[in-house]
Amino acid sequence: MIRIDRQKCVGCGGCVDLCPQAAIGFFEDFAIIHKGLCFECRTCVKVCPMKAPQEI
Repeated sequence: MIRIDRQKCVGCGGCVDLCPQAAIGFFEDFAIIHKGLCFECRTCVKVCPMKAPQEI
């Protein structure tokens, strides 16, 4: 499972733009992952310069 660490997310939107499933959106200026759409390709983990998306 992948989650967004809100203390690391700066709301840049890079993960939103690159998610092939459109499974990432914004809530209160932070990225959120829509669990039903995410198939854990880990693209967000690879592209985030802040390391906000994390595998748990």
